Amino acid sequence: MPAFELALFRSFRAWFPLSPGVTLAVLVAVSAVAALIDAIARHRRRRALRALAGRWKMTYSPHDQLRVRGKVIGRLPIPGAADVHVSDVIYGGEGDLYRYVFTAEYTLGAVRAKRRHTRAATFAEPRGRKAADEPGPITLAPEHLPLLEQYEALKPGGAA
Repeated sequence: MPAFELALFRSFRAWFPLSPGVTLAVLVAVSAVAALIDAIARHRRRRALRALAGRWKMTYSPHDQLRVRGKVIGRLPIPGAADVHVSDVIYGGEGDLYRYVFTAEYTLGAVRAKRRHTRAATFAEPRGRKAADEPGPITLAPEHLPLLEQYEALKPGGAA
């Protein structure tokens, strides 16, 4: 081991004198706390979206059970959006249309750093649509808003 690396290792051990087993236990504990915090945040977001759907007299699904992803892939109004995932779908009837409000996660960037983006989006399609009918345009919420406020910004016209 070169002298510089040895000196760095010794100084690290002086500041952090734990055995490998203790270090592993600390890392596992920190990871578990992070997972718990994420689960709590996800639960709160889902509860808030379920309440929002209730106020709008619509239905909430945390997963893409209606296969909305297939209807929006390639149609997002963002050039270069890739690896699109759909979740937290609020859906219901709006006159002679079905309205979907959902979270769209996508990746942007091809040459340099790729970044994951999350936005609320909406579109409507005619009831009893045929294979030839095309769903309406996809509208994205303002990017600068927090996710729950993005949903509020996309409030359907017939919602209470």
